[in-house]
Amino acid sequence: MNLANQIQIIYVPLWVRALIVALVFGALAISGWLFYSALVAGQSSDLIAAATYLLAIVFPILIVIIVIGGASFGEASIRQRTQRMLTETIPYHLQFLPEETRSFVDFRAFRKAPETRREELARIAMFYSKGRCYADYRITATLDDQDIALELRVELNVKRANVNVSVPIERIDALQAQSSQSEDRVAFLRSCFKHSLSAEAAEVARPDEVGKGNLGYRFKDTPLTRRVDGVDYFVIVATTALPDDAVWNPSERVFFAQDLMFMIRSFLQEYPALFDKDPSNA
Repeated sequence: MNLANQIQIIYVPLWVRALIVALVFGALAISGWLFYSALVAGQSSDLIAAATYLLAIVFPILIVIIVIGGASFGEASIRQRTQRMLTETIPYHLQFLPEETRSFVDFRAFRKAPETRREELARIAMFYSKGRCYADYRITATLDDQDIALELRVELNVKRANVNVSVPIERIDALQAQSSQSEDRVAFLRSCFKHSLSAEAAEVARPDEVGKGNLGYRFKDTPLTRRVDGVDYFVIVATTALPDDAVWNPSERVFFAQDLMFMIRSFLQEYPALFDKDPSNA
């Protein structure tokens, strides 16, 4: 790890940053008042020396002490960065899963991108326990007038990410019965996502290409079975390697979250019936 990465990994909490901002303005205000008193109000010239001393010597030392005392380093910093990625970056981008109603304007009149209406965003409910390297997301949205619900788990292991897409076994059985297909659940599930599974697998990066815009997933041959909140699920497991600085490099965090959003959108669009919010529609 080079020096730039070592500096970048340091996690400075919000209260430290707010305190530093307050101190900066406070020190500037005090120094300005001292200069004003010395030059305009005719006070002692010693005030100028005091103001200079405050800005040039005391203030920088104070800032360094606050940063060192409040910042997180090493493993603690990595845990903080991982938590931020799981609880802020990923759910923020997942909310853009649905397509929005388009309103075109001439580019010459375009000054600021409009915000997506709240009712057209996906609703993201999250389960996360502090210190863990994974989070569960319950995504609900409306796609093409169909209400969908999806259970998603993302596991971040610094250099590797696992994505779990959960599908209720009861819904798989109901849809399979309607299709009159005699294949087993695994084969039926794979037939539902022929494009999504094959497209993602084809984009898997070689180890030497990780971090060069070639993020892709390897899907487990056999889905896992998991029982959550009294419901039995088949879990499609995808795994991908991450760049060494993924959890603390902002561009890598955003890239992963946006790529994940597009992958989940592909699943939802290819076979939305598996994620229908109303079980009676199966």
